[in-house]
Amino acid sequence: MSQRKPGKREKFAAAAQARETETETKIDRSVKVPTWWFLLPVITAFLVYANTLGHGFALDDYAAILENSDTRKGFAALGDIFSTSYRHGYTMIGDELYRPLPKALFAICWQLAPDSAAPGHWINVILFAITCFVIFRSLNRWFPSHPLMALIASMLFAVHPVHTEVVANIKSLDEILSFLLGFISLDLFFRYHNEHKKRFLILGSFTLFGAFLSKESTITFLPLFPLLLWFALDFDWKKAIVSSWPVLIPTLVFFLIRHQILYSEGMFTPGPPSVADNMLQYAKDPLLRFTSAVAMLGRYLQVLLVPFPLTFDLSFPQVTPEGPGSFRFIVSAVVLTGLLVLAFWGLAKRTGWSFALLFFFVTVSVSSNIFVLIGTHYGERLMYMPSFGIVLSLAWLISLGKWAITDKPGRFSPMVISITLPILLVYSGLTVARNPVWKDNGTLYYSGLTSAPNSVRVQYYQGLYLGKEETIAGFPMESRDSVVKAAFKHLNRATELYPSFHDAWTQLGVISFRQAQLARNAGDTLNMKKYMDNALKYYSEALRYNPYDPVVYNNSATVYFEAGNIQEAFKRFQKAVEYKPDYADALMNLGSCYGMMGQFDQAIQYFDKCIAVDPSKAQAWYFAGITWRNKGDENKAAYYLGQFERLNGKK
Repeated sequence: MSQRKPGKREKFAAAAQARETETETKIDRSVKVPTWWFLLPVITAFLVYANTLGHGFALDDYAAILENSDTRKGFAALGDIFSTSYRHGYTMIGDELYRPLPKALFAICWQLAPDSAAPGHWINVILFAITCFVIFRSLNRWFPSHPLMALIASMLFAVHPVHTEVVANIKSLDEILSFLLGFISLDLFFRYHNEHKKRFLILGSFTLFGAFLSKESTITFLPLFPLLLWFALDFDWKKAIVSSWPVLIPTLVFFLIRHQILYSEGMFTPGPPSVADNMLQYAKDPLLRFTSAVAMLGRYLQVLLVPFPLTFDLSFPQVTPEGPGSFRFIVSAVVLTGLLVLAFWGLAKRTGWSFALLFFFVTVSVSSNIFVLIGTHYGERLMYMPSFGIVLSLAWLISLGKWAITDKPGRFSPMVISITLPILLVYSGLTVARNPVWKDNGTLYYSGLTSAPNSVRVQYYQGLYLGKEETIAGFPMESRDSVVKAAFKHLNRATELYPSFHDAWTQLGVISFRQAQLARNAGDTLNMKKYMDNALKYYSEALRYNPYDPVVYNNSATVYFEAGNIQEAFKRFQKAVEYKPDYADALMNLGSCYGMMGQFDQAIQYFDKCIAVDPSKAQAWYFAGITWRNKGDENKAAYYLGQFERLNGKK
């Protein structure tokens, strides 16, 4: 009697049972990998970024480190850093970020080496090199029969030029830590399900929590956990999803802590981002906003594949909204849709390149602005995490061809070398050449005049830099007037490009007031009055577009104070403190107003508040000491004046 052939249902059940049996024991399909393969991505990563180790501070380093009173307190601020928002200690309001881990490292570096950028750059380069090692080691563990793919992916990641904004900029430690810890967590959860050792589950939960403490965009890692189990361990969908539930624990804990810290005390809630930061705000129509976001995602993909030219900024109106009929949107939509269809087609077949493409789409989801509007429409740093999906896709493409097969393990086929080596050399050259742009603000902002001359923020940053006292002081005396005029030129250009850009109006006021002070010192009363009137005019424009800016209230109050209008100055200093209670300069200035009005107790109260916020504020110690002397208490006067002298380096 002939046996009945098994039907489709029986075959599917047998295959599922086989996969289940396989995943109950540790899967080992590894190919022996030469030891030097593990070192190659690490050494390469360090070498291509070695020329950043002597760089200074640039761009957002000022808000996170140099001009942040929390960071400058060093070890003493660690408790406050974990219990306040990311930008606490800087002159801005409405901060909705909670990233204590990188900020704590900034404070530690400041404690050990004040005013030095060297520790930050060394940390970035070393952690980036470690990241490249982790990528190779993890890929080799997840896809053990494809070591060549793992090596190519880690090498491409090590040299990709789009990473310069992350590795060469100290502030972007948040990006490095978030990706590194998230990737380690992904690998540890994989090992837990593959080797069934609970220590991996515990360690994976802690590293994922650390990734969240570094940057909130770690949330995009969550879908990757079941995806990895599906692709690398052949779990079925139900088991992959159910087995990933432990990742929700560190996620929920983080967001509960974040909510408690940011919103429990009635934090000032910011409005939507300005057009200068995110040009999608200019697209009032939902369809136009969507098509513009898709077009920008297409631009990101282009930069990830052909990383030239790069720019640190691409603000409005250098780029403007793209409608449904625009060429960039149509091409972007077609290419992205094609890749997404390809990714889902490969999903059912459990292909490695499908995992790579899905990694890109999942991790780019938040920064794409397609689903939720974020603070900016463009930033090469935002592609740090998604770029791994693209380099992994390229690595699969190169390593899976027939040309990749060799007789001996550990050797490269000539075709693989001829494809990969030119890419690595070009990427490395572009990265090494791009790094000097991030040396300091001078080199960075000047580069933007070439890469994005019509960007409102590029013009603003150049004017801001040229208008700084330390920048002007670096020029010969006969050239300084020209430098100031250039600062005015770039700032005025920014207001022409985007008239509602209040930051540019604010900085015009700052430079005008400084010119008024110089005229006063020179005995030029006529020009002093002209510049002071101009400063107030510019500050009025700034408040017109942002009526909640504490910096503008403080600065305009200072103009009134210098003009002898103490009552108006007092009102504006109060406004500054109302909108930002920990604003050190405004607290000190309000104390000075009380002192001028003879209210010494209130003056000392505000000087002490200023000192509590920023103990390095030497002027506050001095003013408090003089006020105590006016009250007749020489002992306390001596203490405060002694602290002032210590901070000024006097014996």
